[in-house]
Amino acid sequence: MREGFLATQGESLYYGGLIGAESGIIWSRTSGLMGPTAPFRFIYTGYNGGASVASSTPGLELARMQPDLSLNEGYFGIGDWNTAGVLPTERLDLLDGRVRIRQLPTDPAANSLTKIMVVDDAPGPEFGVVNWRDISTLTDCDWDLNGANDVVTAYASASSTCPDLGNNVGIGLMDPRWKLHVVEDTPLPHNDDKAIMAHTIGDDELNIGVDALCVGEPEHATNIGMRTWAQNGKVNYGLYAHTTVEIPYSIQSNVGVYGNAQEEGTSAQGGVSNSCIGIWGRAKCATPNTWAGYFDGNVYCAGAYFGSDAALKTNVQPVDNATDLLNQLSPVSYYFDTVQYNFMGVPSDLQYGLIAQDVAQVIPNIVKQVVRPAEYDTAGTMLHEAVSFKALNYNELIPLLLAVAKEQQATIQQQADRLDQMEQSLAACCNATDAVGGHAPIPNTGSDGTPGERSTTASTADLVIAPNPFAESTTVSYRLPQAGAVRLEVSSSAGMQLLTLREGQAEAGAYSLTWNTQDLAPGIYYVTLYRNGTQLVRKAVKVGR
Repeated sequence: MREGFLATQGESLYYGGLIGAESGIIWSRTSGLMGPTAPFRFIYTGYNGGASVASSTPGLELARMQPDLSLNEGYFGIGDWNTAGVLPTERLDLLDGRVRIRQLPTDPAANSLTKIMVVDDAPGPEFGVVNWRDISTLTDCDWDLNGANDVVTAYASASSTCPDLGNNVGIGLMDPRWKLHVVEDTPLPHNDDKAIMAHTIGDDELNIGVDALCVGEPEHATNIGMRTWAQNGKVNYGLYAHTTVEIPYSIQSNVGVYGNAQEEGTSAQGGVSNSCIGIWGRAKCATPNTWAGYFDGNVYCAGAYFGSDAALKTNVQPVDNATDLLNQLSPVSYYFDTVQYNFMGVPSDLQYGLIAQDVAQVIPNIVKQVVRPAEYDTAGTMLHEAVSFKALNYNELIPLLLAVAKEQQATIQQQADRLDQMEQSLAACCNATDAVGGHAPIPNTGSDGTPGERSTTASTADLVIAPNPFAESTTVSYRLPQAGAVRLEVSSSAGMQLLTLREGQAEAGAYSLTWNTQDLAPGIYYVTLYRNGTQLVRKAVKVGR
């Protein structure tokens, strides 16, 4: 040794100075309090008026150099090993804290290297030890790349340590319930929020924005290819389908919604169903303005059926006096206002029909007030305000037309019967001869056969109500073809008996009475004449104020 500082105490030695031609530090001790070999420690002591490790007797250890038990190698440890009560065991051993590199290397990126540094995070003696591994062995258990550089996740078998087939993928939430569960709740101020945006730039013969397939076993209750929900908005569209053709393109077909239901087999093979429905619309709401289907524009249907089974109906009543009802209607020709209401898809050609307000005065139950809801685009901007108008169910007129045909046929038959009677009477008159070979008239006899009394008996009953319509009172006249128990009653348009105008025994002949209707609400009523419990004739009347 040359010039330097030497200190010894017992078996401990310290020297700092020149070692040959170089400078250095030498220390030695056969044993130490902290272990089998004595470390070289860097200690700071001080007192700043408060409790601290530096003010303690051992002081604050910042680092140490620790010889290995074999005395063939040593370790450099950073930290307060004395307070921790452990020894550094690696060539460079960081007790705690972080490592910072203030100046990163400026050398070119080593993209060709395949080894990376990793840290063992498993509890045990190797915890925190830096190792290396080949970069090709790394697996991102959230998202992975397949051989075609597609991003994939939750695809592996159940034995995989990464998300497997039994796991779900959540975007925007921590507890996804389905395979892909997306929640859009960003506060960004856009015109619209979309949880999923599907945008296909077509370059094939078939281009699809969203393709949903649900394949289930036959014992599964229901399979739904796509189900959409909308709720709690000013306007809710469960499914908003929109197609358009931009300038200058010209295409073959433009269909907003296409519904197709088909079978792949036969009853012998299988592959069939008990029902096949292309589009099923249902609307069940409290508002009267409820429609299972609402169309702006013409509707084409190759065939149409309506539920008419007796099991679906109650309070079935025959239709009488349909002729009187339809005679109060006035068919017209017209054009729709395509200037103001073109957005409703009204046709532009000549139309024939009825005015709903007029029909409501005669047959109110086939007229309905309709509100076409305000129309909004997908951004919530109103395109057209709501429109309220009256609609007419023309199908309800078909049974009335059939009833008119039956009433007319009955009238024709009655007239034919009367003609037959007149022809018989005329033949009897012509065949009767007097004493001088002439013809004698048929005796003028009464109902009891007494000569000199003309019979008032007719082959059919008659009922006349005038005036009709009326406001407070009218005259009801009727003729009985035969004597019997007579009842003249009034019923509502729904068939409910309201009052009896006359009841009792009556001889054949003509009768009349005044009917005061001040206690009846305006509407359509029916007056029916019965003889011996059998309906003879029925007439409709309209009471107005």
